[in-house]
Amino acid sequence: MPPSANGRSTVTISTVRTAETTSPSPNNLPPARATGVIPALPSSASAAGRATGVVPALPSSATTTRTGTTAPATGSARVTKNVAVAETALIRIDHYADAIITDTKALRRSLPDVAAEALALCTSSTTDANAMERTLSRDPFISAQVISIANSAMFAPRMPILGVRDAVVRIGLDAVRDVVLMVVTNSTMYRVRGFEARVDAIRRRTLASAAAARLLAKMLRVESEYGFLAGLLHDVGELVLLERCVQEGMLVPGSLEDPNDGPILRDRLDYHHARVGGALCRAWKLPPGVIEAAEYHHDYKTPDGKTRFAAHLCAAADVIALRVMPGGQTIEVGESPAIVELGITAEQANTIVNHVMAALPMLLAASGAG
Repeated sequence: MPPSANGRSTVTISTVRTAETTSPSPNNLPPARATGVIPALPSSASAAGRATGVVPALPSSATTTRTGTTAPATGSARVTKNVAVAETALIRIDHYADAIITDTKALRRSLPDVAAEALALCTSSTTDANAMERTLSRDPFISAQVISIANSAMFAPRMPILGVRDAVVRIGLDAVRDVVLMVVTNSTMYRVRGFEARVDAIRRRTLASAAAARLLAKMLRVESEYGFLAGLLHDVGELVLLERCVQEGMLVPGSLEDPNDGPILRDRLDYHHARVGGALCRAWKLPPGVIEAAEYHHDYKTPDGKTRFAAHLCAAADVIALRVMPGGQTIEVGESPAIVELGITAEQANTIVNHVMAALPMLLAASGAG
């Protein structure tokens, strides 16, 4: 593709003007696979936060070819416009984010059957250790990982845990649920070809956030759903959207690091990841606090000034995670508004940082990424 004056790659979009132009349906969805066709923008495309300068929808009398050029209707005038490749990708990211969110059945199918049944058991008041053992034992990988993590320093059992039933009895159903989802997300979602370095950084950051959120919840004496699980899954939408965009050919290796287009693409992924994550957590029927954390961790205060607690907890956990990441930010975590507003002192925050630093290698090893 020829470079434009500002150094960005461009495609040529030719639209056709006829005497009568029919507006495309706002419900058009993109094709199942990337074909080079730029789909029409949904009616919500002008919402705040979306990039300006996107390509307008083509009239119904024009046909878009794979090269990005339209074939005019007979007797029509041609209008040609150069558009940055990144801008066409923004349109498609918007479409696919909307498609992911509305396809609840597909989101539910993304959770393995054994894990889905284990989550259902965790919400039942009649579940016992034997029932959980029967369910998890159907997946040797998940059951082995549960036993391994239950024996780790994360739970520090006084005696070795030898089986799933023993794990349920010793660490509890909520902890087993958290471990099952950690195993599932790390074994199925952190595999995006060509983006291994970025995915590994996300994995490390989310595990650090999960450990930090668990310790913050314990220090504040709040319910378990606001701890490890909320921290683990609050950024899951970033992974889901990245994987879909790569599968559909919207993103290629190196595109997010491009000095011109990279910042625009990363901002668009960031813009959508919270609502995609919220939709996934809702489809998986996770606790309300986990859904809230996924949807609002970047906006944990309501318009009337109240605080969404689970989202606030994960925002504070992210501050700690950024501090402990390799080459992480040299920040005073105790001075962060998210930490201060929770009522956590600087000394308590630094204690949590040290604990997370010690726990992270174990979590990475347990998840298969050590």
